[in-house]
Amino acid sequence: MRLKPDWSLRVRMVVAMAGMAVLYAAFVGVAAWWATDALGGAGVVLVVAVAGALVTLQYKYAPAAALKALDAERVDESQYPDLHARVGRLAAQAGVPKPDVAVAPQAQPNAFATAKGRDDAVVAVTEGTLDTLQGDELDAVLAHEIAHVEHRDALVMSVVTFLVTAAAMVVRNFWWFGDGGGDGGGGGDGGMPWLLAFVAVSMVAWLGGYLVSRAISRHREFAADRGAAVITGKPGAMAAAIETISAEMAATPEDDLREHAEMNALFIVPADAKSRLLKAMQTHPDPEKRVERLSELAGEFERA
Repeated sequence: MRLKPDWSLRVRMVVAMAGMAVLYAAFVGVAAWWATDALGGAGVVLVVAVAGALVTLQYKYAPAAALKALDAERVDESQYPDLHARVGRLAAQAGVPKPDVAVAPQAQPNAFATAKGRDDAVVAVTEGTLDTLQGDELDAVLAHEIAHVEHRDALVMSVVTFLVTAAAMVVRNFWWFGDGGGDGGGGGDGGMPWLLAFVAVSMVAWLGGYLVSRAISRHREFAADRGAAVITGKPGAMAAAIETISAEMAATPEDDLREHAEMNALFIVPADAKSRLLKAMQTHPDPEKRVERLSELAGEFERA
């Protein structure tokens, strides 16, 4: 079954990106204000150049960075023929180019997709996924990641996450920006206005971007679950896979896959499944809610 565009997700991503553009402009503007105060006219050029370089590098190397974070390596068909065959078949059913395939050494079952576009995507699974899931459940997980590729949401999450990370660094280390002393370094009264504004804008960008990224992430998981069900024609398999992975994560020691918690927005099930975070701060919807929606979808499939 061909996967149709999820316009609700696309609208959410456009709105989120527009909001992030405003936060980017405010963040860079205040940073330029600080740089001008500290370095003179060259400060603005420096800030804009650094911001542009960082965004470009992030876009270019985000997929490789995501793989490296989990020590995942691309594998060819001779190493994992069945895995490649499944990814190729499901990609064809979804109407997208076949992604590269990568395998990470972790024993816990999980998976993620990373891409700059549909033509250079990578679907990665852990060794635990291949050991734990078989048949329809494995197909469902792979289809879920392929749905992320089709929806083009991996790049959006990368852009959102970049600003959140940069703003968080400023808020956590704001004292460094005022440590220069002198009239423009922030150590005296002259530096306080830009320092306070810089920290305030960074705080807004941090919290606002964090909440936006979580809201997108939760919706994109629902969309990818539905996409997996449409691609495979088996909503029950996707529900069973979520339950299996969630159970395995709940039994995992805190010091294992959770050391990669910064990757949660990309994982099919978050690595911090034991934690009791506020719903607004979660990267994923509750597994029970995902299973419930898939059960409703299964009923729709039966009536169709």
